[in-house]
Amino acid sequence: PHMITHRVEHNRRRLPMHVHVCESRIERGRGLLFRRCPDQRTAYLLRHCSAIHTVGMLYAIDIVFCDATGRIMKIVRGLRPFRMARHAGSCQVWELAAGVSAKWGWRVGDEIGPC
Repeated sequence: PHMITHRVEHNRRRLPMHVHVCESRIERGRGLLFRRCPDQRTAYLLRHCSAIHTVGMLYAIDIVFCDATGRIMKIVRGLRPFRMARHAGSCQVWELAAGVSAKWGWRVGDEIGPC
């Protein structure tokens, strides 16, 4: 199956960006691995996930951990290659280019989601 692409909502406001929803185990395992750095308007959403790694990546990324409703629980900005990040209790992980979560003004407690 192919990834599903959606627009992105932040606190009920639609952003001019899109998110690739990684549904399968293979897609979630890959995330941004072996992909070029996404642009400022692109994110990857890993559902049913609470930890990621950047082993094998060539660039830093922002990681946004959310609960099942899309409420931001933790943001890791500029996670460098060959690192791990996790947040117990999160159900979704967003992967973005470094700096993108700050560019869109995302903060802990905000709600984000595909729309």
